Amino acid sequence: MDGNNSNGNGLEKSSLSLYTQLPETVHKSAGIDSDATSVASRDPQTFIPQFVGDAVIEGFEADKVYSAKVKHKVFQLDNPAKEQTAATKEQNKKRKRANKSKALTAKEKRALHVYDIPLESRKYELFLPLNTLWKGYMSEIFGSTTPTAFTQKLLKADLHGAVITVTRSKCPTYIGTTGIIAQETENVFKIITPSNSLRVIPKVNNVFSIPIRNSVFTLHGNQFRYRASQRSTKKFKSRPTIDL
Repeated sequence: MDGNNSNGNGLEKSSLSLYTQLPETVHKSAGIDSDATSVASRDPQTFIPQFVGDAVIEGFEADKVYSAKVKHKVFQLDNPAKEQTAATKEQNKKRKRANKSKALTAKEKRALHVYDIPLESRKYELFLPLNTLWKGYMSEIFGSTTPTAFTQKLLKADLHGAVITVTRSKCPTYIGTTGIIAQETENVFKIITPSNSLRVIPKVNNVFSIPIRNSVFTLHGNQFRYRASQRSTKKFKSRPTIDL
């Protein structure tokens, strides 16, 4: 075995080189001697200004660009911060997908009866504390305003816990029904009556009344078909109503 051409592992010294030759076109544009075989033989004082001069587009002075942007500057060839940011973004995406997969869909919630009120909980006395809490909530909103000015606030208020009564309806069986609102959806009120029964009253073609302090406010269901979350941000406009 020839000790001059190989090491103890049988590998040639030339195969251990960490650098490869640059293409001939790069040699010519950068003014590098094509016969140079080592990095040490390349003069950076000549190569870098020449490279910057070739890279600068027309309209800029190469000397000024080199002095301001390159000379005596330290350049990082990789960007670990960007790689770390990309890794963090990927982790956040995985975490969001995992959290999203755990959430129930609307169909699954209906199948599991998530929003159903159990029979043992359909008692009027159980909802009286909610009504007391709602009265305090209304007192804070009402404040010292007049009933007319309070109307706009009532349209955006949360009605869970309010005592509501059907005063007019196209369906005679609904008229006179009263109770505490347990749930409100876009199209119906679910109320608990004093007889401990759950009634589902549609908003369409029904007119409701709500007593607050010494006033009674009228709600027209046809113009009130919004979720509670939607009403809080909606701007209501005065519209003519057709008497039922």
